[in-house]
Amino acid sequence: MISNKTILIGISVAAIAILAFQFFSQEDPTLPRIEASPDTTLSQLPDFSTFKDVKEKKEAFFTTLYPIIEEENKQIIKVRNAIINLQALPFESLEPKQLAWIEKVRDYYKVDNESVSQDTFTDLLKRVDVIPPSLALTQAAIESGWGSSRFSRQGNNLFGQWCFTKGCGMVPSARDDDKAHEVAEFGSVNKSVRAYLKNLNTHSAYQTLRDKRAAIRNDSKKLTGISLAQTLTEYSEEREKYIAKVSRFINQNKLQRFTQQFEQSLVAEATIVR
Repeated sequence: MISNKTILIGISVAAIAILAFQFFSQEDPTLPRIEASPDTTLSQLPDFSTFKDVKEKKEAFFTTLYPIIEEENKQIIKVRNAIINLQALPFESLEPKQLAWIEKVRDYYKVDNESVSQDTFTDLLKRVDVIPPSLALTQAAIESGWGSSRFSRQGNNLFGQWCFTKGCGMVPSARDDDKAHEVAEFGSVNKSVRAYLKNLNTHSAYQTLRDKRAAIRNDSKKLTGISLAQTLTEYSEEREKYIAKVSRFINQNKLQRFTQQFEQSLVAEATIVR
């Protein structure tokens, strides 16, 4: 027969185990979410073909997407600043919850470190950073045909992103028989923007972009869409012609104003980008 004392001991051990699990698995409330949690989700783009005036159509496209780009970038800044704050602490003083959070960020941004170390912070700060709205708006307009392409209308894919698992998206009608890629589908415009930012921040093809951005940060200069556009030869088969197209588009549409608007919003919120 099992005694009451044995049962109580068993219950106590189980309770301690549960409390320990909750303590170590609970997220640190002082650390930000890795992904933004939008107040409003845009499930689909408006039909911009209803605009008869080209200038009005362009402005409607830009003003529709800009708030989403701003929100996603601001979440990236929160994560970036939290990384810098943790990096400034003695490494041995970091708590389990803080290390667990860094591991999550490391995995999300595809940093190839087996264990968290001081090098992890350095590697992360090259990846956890913003993309100027002027560049994001330009690529969205070019890649989606101002929101008119089949992929943007049916799959919220504004940036021409591919996926490589059968059934992950839409099959391009002009895809060669020896190709297996599909055009990714997203549940909302917000998720499309988020995936684009993550793509530039993680894919090996855009290492040069991240290196140049880090150098600009180190020189305490401002990021611009045109400066980072110079690194996008791998984004399109047009390569150097694509860079020229993107740069020309930013200038012709005066899109640096949106990057300036973003910077001003950070000042208004007293958010420091480091």
